Amino acid sequence: MSAALLTGCANTFLKPTEGSERVLLMKTSQVTTCRPLGKVNVSVVTKVGIYNRDADAVEANLLQLGQNNAIELGGDTLVKDATPEFGKQVFAVYKCKR
Repeated sequence: MSAALLTGCANTFLKPTEGSERVLLMKTSQVTTCRPLGKVNVSVVTKVGIYNRDADAVEANLLQLGQNNAIELGGDTLVKDATPEFGKQVFAVYKCKR
């Protein structure tokens, strides 16, 4: 129960940027006609005290941070680029016509 509460609390601190819900996660093969805008490195907490956070919650937070950063760069699409370690993600940001 404590782990579930900590996971829920960690998710409430991450606020979506307006418009971030429209940023899509795609594969490299799906962005061949899109304009690359750069890359973003994001990371989140994976452990709170003695509790490890749920992998799905960590992934959701990484994606949300990527989407927030994409909006700041004027992008509308993300592609996973590198996963250096659990709790970290590099995304390539693109502007696609849609």
